[in-house]
Amino acid sequence: MVRLRQTGSQRRRGYTVRFLSDQPVLWQLMLNNKVPKELQEYARVVISNLRSMRFLDLSPEAMKVPSVPGQPLGDRGENLSSALQLICEDESRKRAVTEWIRQLTPLDVTDFEFIPDQTGKILLALVESNGQRTSAYSASDGTLRFLAMIATLMGSDAAQFYFLEEIDNGIHPTRLNLLLQLIEQQAKHGKVQVITTTHSPHLLAMLSPGSQEHALLAYRLEGEGEAHVQRILDIPTAREVLEKQNLGRLHESGWLENVAAFARSEDEDR
Repeated sequence: MVRLRQTGSQRRRGYTVRFLSDQPVLWQLMLNNKVPKELQEYARVVISNLRSMRFLDLSPEAMKVPSVPGQPLGDRGENLSSALQLICEDESRKRAVTEWIRQLTPLDVTDFEFIPDQTGKILLALVESNGQRTSAYSASDGTLRFLAMIATLMGSDAAQFYFLEEIDNGIHPTRLNLLLQLIEQQAKHGKVQVITTTHSPHLLAMLSPGSQEHALLAYRLEGEGEAHVQRILDIPTAREVLEKQNLGRLHESGWLENVAAFARSEDEDR
């Protein structure tokens, strides 16, 4: 049972509508002609936004499995070969993917092959200028994760919102800037929003000024059960200190947590 707000001259308390307990209420609300059209539209918009959210948990093992052509990338990275094949059908996007992966790895990648097996499934192979081929079975975990991010952000079916844990996992510290560039470029175009977590000082040190504006610190005070989240540049003196120290160094030294905790304790004492 859900209580709906009344509008206009109707009673302020609203009224209740019964829904089936084994189906999402939002879906039933959108299809229920007994509720106001305005509420039906709100439900439709919320459902559309929820559908455009993806929470990726990339698994190298899942990305090494051959996939059926035409399948989109899954949340664990499954169907990686199929997703990249779709991207490579567009020559301009294929060139972009090739350039990204060439910068990431020591391999002189010039092409991609999608080798079919007896069941019709395909498996990605990276082709170097000397003819050497490295299949997804043999590629490093970092290379596969980076390819999955490319397939995620450059695919024609990209969602509007992505969340990833520990985005630096498996990526060499000296190549983290490439991953950040990829994400920042796609976000700058207004196509996607990416939220990710990291404990890496190397990655934080590479954040552009624009990304620093949106960086958040998650921390927990001693003796408390819940965590707190605060925009880093809202921490007292953070902007001034960042003019002399990079963000990675401040994270590595514990400065961020110490100052945020001190400021919060002061606010609670007032």
